Parts: sequence; structure tokens; C-alpha cells
Amino acid sequence: MTQALMLSRAAVLLLGWGVLAGNSAVSGPQCSVATLEGRYVFTGRGFIEPIEPGVERLHYGVFVFDGRGRMTGKQTSSRGGKIGRELLEGSYTVGADCSGTLRFRHVDQPGSRTYGPGVTISWDMYITQDGRTGHIMRTDEGTMAVRTFHR
Repeated sequence: MTQALMLSRAAVLLLGWGVLAGNSAVSGPQCSVATLEGRYVFTGRGFIEPIEPGVERLHYGVFVFDGRGRMTGKQTSSRGGKIGRELLEGSYTVGADCSGTLRFRHVDQPGSRTYGPGVTISWDMYITQDGRTGHIMRTDEGTMAVRTFHR
């Protein structure tokens, strides 16, 4: 086999490998803040030890994502049998790999059980590529909480 033919075959193989590598990068997750837009129903549970040690909390509610990095919502919570209803507002990030962060606070309103003025709650977030489902885990020290949301 001639050297020119061997180089041609090598070039074709490299070109083919490059196309395949490029296609696999394109076919991987490609998320952004725009992946989350609209109303999502959520459920969650957890413990927030520094505030009320050993008291389990259950949360049900709605997140509304605007597709630009802002969110609002509302929830009903049971904290050891004490019921609270809160409005939520905050922000979120989403990377190309469909992971991100969610940060929100309870909006003060009559009858709400807030963490105090200006306290923001932080979460790590993982969403599906189609943006229909997400999971969050609270990342504030001394807390254990998870929530799942669906469009």
C-alpha cells in the first residue's frame, strides 16, 4: 500500500471520528434557564435541624419559572403538624448539562411561617433535558430537604 493511500485512509478515519465526536456533543444535554418555563407542581420533605431539631416538614406547592432565571410560587407546609402557607420568590440558574441552582425566600404575608426577613434558601437542581421534571436538594448547612417538581 502506498504512503499516499495510507494517509488518505487515516484522514478519512480522523474525519469520521471527528464527525462522530461532534455529533455526540450535540446530542448530549443542552439546557439553559429557558428550559424551565411555566407552572410546575412540587412535593418535598425534610428536616431543618437548626430551627426545629427533629421536626419533619412536608411541602406541596407550585413553582412558576419565567424562562429567564426568575421564579415565584406558593406552598402549603406541615411542620410537625403546624400548617403554614407561603408565597415564594427567587432566582435560578441552569447549565448546559441540565444542572443548576435555585434560591428563593418566603414572601412575608399574614399567617406565614417564615425564616425571618430576607432569609434565602439555597438548592442544587437537576432537571430533565425536556424541562418537564426536576429534583432539588437543599444545600444550606444543617438542613436535609428534597423536592421534586413536574410540569
